[in-house]
Amino acid sequence: MTPPTGRFAGKRAIVTGASSGIGRATAIRLAGEGCRVALIARGHEGLKSVAAEIGEAASPLVLPADCGDETSISGAIDAAAASLGGLDIVVSNAGIELLGQDDRVDRLPTETWDRLITANLRGQFLTCKHGARHLLRGSGGAIVCVGSNTGYLGMATNEPAYSASKGGVFAMMRVMAIDFARSGIRVNMVIPGFIDTPMNAPVMADPKELGYWSNQIPIGRAGTADECAAAILWLASDEASYCVGTALVVDGGQSAI
Repeated sequence: MTPPTGRFAGKRAIVTGASSGIGRATAIRLAGEGCRVALIARGHEGLKSVAAEIGEAASPLVLPADCGDETSISGAIDAAAASLGGLDIVVSNAGIELLGQDDRVDRLPTETWDRLITANLRGQFLTCKHGARHLLRGSGGAIVCVGSNTGYLGMATNEPAYSASKGGVFAMMRVMAIDFARSGIRVNMVIPGFIDTPMNAPVMADPKELGYWSNQIPIGRAGTADECAAAILWLASDEASYCVGTALVVDGGQSAI
């Protein structure tokens, strides 16, 4: 077999939420630059489809798991590390947004709050917890969390649960960055804005809604999953060796207004 080449040749990564959107784009780009990648998400069929896109030559691992369930996600991460011989990169990306269910606090069902906090905040906590343990066993590495500009600035009306869950990830990332810096683990975050992913498919399919959101963005359009993946890869790479606790905003200027 020809040795892999590229910016991540010889590196080993896990990507959660890898079956679609930003996770899918990140996994494909990592593999394309020489990284061995373990794909983690709840949907087995979606993961198999991404693995097929990556191709057998890159030997991607398909590991269905629920990031909000500790037994499930720790088992998947342990399996990835065992198969790959360790880990160098953890991309904690999995998350959900419950449009139409998240609501103003006085109307917000507690079940909706719990579901979003479990999927988005607890899920990233568990991914980082068990991923970091494997990075510590090696020679360090990089953790990149994926947040949201509403969690960064609290700018999404009627989405307090989603905003709180992503805001919690931002705060957690900053503390982890300090805690792990001298252990050789860099922790950073990419903060996407309005991105054309399956999560936003209903908005992308509605010309009126799409026009409204595009007008809120200085660049005048939705971002792409590949644009977010490019930022994630940079933070995970040695090129970002002096970035610790960085929140790299990828939102077309929306949060600058």
